[in-house]
Amino acid sequence: MRPETAPTRRKNTRQRKLVTRRGVASVLAMMFLILFGSLVAAMATVTTGNIKTANVHLQVMRAMSVAETGMAVAEHRLNEAASRFIVAESDMDADMSWALWTGDSGSIGPYTVAEPYDGYDEDALPSGIAQALVNAHAADENILTGLNYVDDPAIESAPSGYDSTVYAGSYWVNTPAVMIEAWPEPDDTNPPPAYQIRYAPLAGGEYIRVIVEGVVYDFQRNSAPISRTISRDFKVAKTVDQAIISHAKIMIGKNVMVDGDLGARFDDVDMEFGDPIVMRSDFMGLDPELDEKIELFWAALAISDVDSDNRLRFGHPIEGAGLPADVDQDSDGSPDGAFNDATGDGYLDEMDIFIRHYDTNGDNRVTLSAALIEGTPAGLALSTPEFVDAGAAIDDDLALLIDGSSPDRNKNGVYGYIDNNGNRKYDPVDDDPADWDQIHSVYSDLELGWRDGYIDVMDQYAKVSGSLTFRATASAWESGQGPINERLRGPINPDDDDSPLTFGADDLTLPDINADSFVDTENALIDAADGDPFWSQVADQLGTDEGSLDSWTLADNPADDDLPKFSPVWDDANLDGLPDNSAWAYYEKAPFNSPSYSDIYWRPVFENFVFRNVQIPMGLNALFINCTFVGSTYVRTYTDNTHPLWSEYGVNQFDAGGVPTPKYPRYIYGDNAGEDAADAPPMLPASAVPPEAYIMMTVLGISPLDKGDVPVSEIAAYGSGYDTLPEPVVIDGDRVTDSKKYSNNIRYHDCLFVGSMVSDTPTGYTQVRNKMQFTGATRFTTVHPDEPNNGFLNPDEADMDTIETSSMMLPNYSVDIGTFNSPPDQDVVLQGAIIAGVLDARGNTEINGALLLTFDPTLGEGPLVDVFGNPVGNPAGFNASLGYFGAGDGDFESIDPDDLPIIDGVRIVGYDTDGDGLVDVSYTESQPAGSTPVPFNGFGKIRLNHNPNMKLPSGLMLPLSMPAVRGTYQEGAI
Repeated sequence: MRPETAPTRRKNTRQRKLVTRRGVASVLAMMFLILFGSLVAAMATVTTGNIKTANVHLQVMRAMSVAETGMAVAEHRLNEAASRFIVAESDMDADMSWALWTGDSGSIGPYTVAEPYDGYDEDALPSGIAQALVNAHAADENILTGLNYVDDPAIESAPSGYDSTVYAGSYWVNTPAVMIEAWPEPDDTNPPPAYQIRYAPLAGGEYIRVIVEGVVYDFQRNSAPISRTISRDFKVAKTVDQAIISHAKIMIGKNVMVDGDLGARFDDVDMEFGDPIVMRSDFMGLDPELDEKIELFWAALAISDVDSDNRLRFGHPIEGAGLPADVDQDSDGSPDGAFNDATGDGYLDEMDIFIRHYDTNGDNRVTLSAALIEGTPAGLALSTPEFVDAGAAIDDDLALLIDGSSPDRNKNGVYGYIDNNGNRKYDPVDDDPADWDQIHSVYSDLELGWRDGYIDVMDQYAKVSGSLTFRATASAWESGQGPINERLRGPINPDDDDSPLTFGADDLTLPDINADSFVDTENALIDAADGDPFWSQVADQLGTDEGSLDSWTLADNPADDDLPKFSPVWDDANLDGLPDNSAWAYYEKAPFNSPSYSDIYWRPVFENFVFRNVQIPMGLNALFINCTFVGSTYVRTYTDNTHPLWSEYGVNQFDAGGVPTPKYPRYIYGDNAGEDAADAPPMLPASAVPPEAYIMMTVLGISPLDKGDVPVSEIAAYGSGYDTLPEPVVIDGDRVTDSKKYSNNIRYHDCLFVGSMVSDTPTGYTQVRNKMQFTGATRFTTVHPDEPNNGFLNPDEADMDTIETSSMMLPNYSVDIGTFNSPPDQDVVLQGAIIAGVLDARGNTEINGALLLTFDPTLGEGPLVDVFGNPVGNPAGFNASLGYFGAGDGDFESIDPDDLPIIDGVRIVGYDTDGDGLVDVSYTESQPAGSTPVPFNGFGKIRLNHNPNMKLPSGLMLPLSMPAVRGTYQEGAI
């Protein structure tokens, strides 16, 4: 027994509760089980729905992809069918488009139909584009038959219920459904995906809507296959694929960029200088170290450039392996990275090497000079100029050429700038780019690198953004001239589906453009030149009558410098071979400022005149300064100019005193006794011999040019040599000794053409006699830039359709843009289809359109034949040159800057002896005492931008195309 005092444990006297198991845990477990089960079921349901939705979405996307495939096929078929039709008419209006679609040959005009390019058989040539499509689709394989589509392609009426306000009621082309893969078990499985194409002409006949249905059969919803329908509109078009098509050799010089294809028909590759195309690098000559790098790159191209685009692809098994080894030109012990991909486009080209050479801060771009970055993003970012040497700009023209190329960077059709200060050039400080994005508050083209002050990847530089097509074969060219790559410098960036170089092209690829190709449009422009006679317009603006112009002097001109002024060339009344006002009449070398001029012209000068729908008289040979030509300007010339001495008649040369005098002096036959018709050359008509007319014969000591220089009494003295003389030229009963009176060699300086220029088409190409030269700030437009609403200063509305087809229609004329040392302020702008015999451009020039050059230099024809009919000369001596070349390239009229001497650090083109700033003595001669060296003004910059949407003159036989109409793509059933 424990003591009472001992602590004891107190017994809990509370009644213990009986624990009852009520299943709460089970309830909770069941609740969670139900909850999770429901979630699982819901998730399974959702997942199943998602799977079904995803599967449906997948099949919908498959159907859409099939429809897109069908649209690509339809676009190819449309263009293949359209291109089989080679037509003369260029106005693809609704009537012409419908006639071509339906095959209404009576409304198409001259045309031919080519064999199918895709090689399928057909029973007969199609009459129209619709039938050509039927023939093409009849050759399709893997056709899905027996369902809801036609089994054979056919031309049908519109389906019932069609909207006649949208669609035409006839000439729909329905085609069978085409499976995009094989159907190995048609009895046991659903068909593979298929597309079906319908070609639906829209109301009016001008547009064709392609409707494509893509169908997926192996997944069915509501017992029906899944389908999707898309559509896009197309329009018949006639375009020139090339930016240049030329029979003469093409020469693309330094500081020249071409956006478009080049087409060279020249194929006399065995002749000296007989390269169809010559291209010069834009970056050679900037710095000797850069030259060395580029030459290393060229050496690598010669070995490893497998596709001849003048680029090497990084990672390519051949091109990538052929990249030049890096160099350490700065001798810092590490490679310079000269051949790194500065633009990050996967290629190494001259642009990458240029950027790596001048990029001092490693940002893979070159900041332009201080003058060029002012007001640009580069200037606002306070970027340090890099394209400089000791702070001075190296070549601002090249910098502007690249940085200002492709002005429509986002391809939305809005580009350029608002010329706030009216100086016709973009000044970043004063002017605003035209393409303003209101949503993002930025200038879109500027954001994409246009005139941002940097040269970098965003400028997408290429010497030629297009392909080069040759009539000559590669083997013939290389056999005649050596490696082709040495003639073509600069990166060539063709369209995705095109090769950089294509050889052996036929006439469909390279059309045979000649003087007869544009007769219809030429005649229309001639008819539009229906204004007052030329001399009447001159007299009216001078405030006088036409009779007073015969004795006009400089003192008769108004004192106000802004008013019209006229400096005449008087007639040669005393027959001494000089105009009677030769003491003060204006003359100049032709071509103007050429170091190798061919003739000297006495020129009447017209300044500050406005001519409207004017015909420029034959033999005017004028200089127009700051004149405006409105509407159609028609230059007259004598067309039958095939005499072998045509360009020799009337040639001038400088005498010892520097005055132009006839190269072949003449005396008057008929003003002395015994000089009568009896002794006159017997082949001359009575109207051309005394007493009706004097005969101008070559003086003693000068060999006669033709039989008209030999009196009857002297024929025997010439013996057999007399028979070798050519017959004299007689025009309208007059014996001709000066062909200048029957030609037109004209220079336009700082002139504005609001309309088009057209000429008579001379049969022969005589570049000395029939020449147009455009200098200064001459430009072409169709709307007056300052007074668009002034009816007098804008073309007649009735003539606009014709004017818009060509701004210059001068077949077989020689056309010069700029001079042979073009000044920095030159700014010539041409628009549209430019038709000429041969065209040369130097200095700041922009051409938006295409050059279609008609003269085909052929040995033994035209200027390449002597008076005896023997072939003479070199066809390669005639060229279409953009930029500066010299005799080493076969251009004997121009100068090659690489050949110019350097005096006090400046390249010199020659010496000025009379203070007019022009070259009087060539740089190849010693400097005359008291003369001043004339510096080379720089290369300038030339842009040729092909415009595939320009209107073309009718007459040229070209294949058609059917491009898509922007903004017409739709999804959904019609």
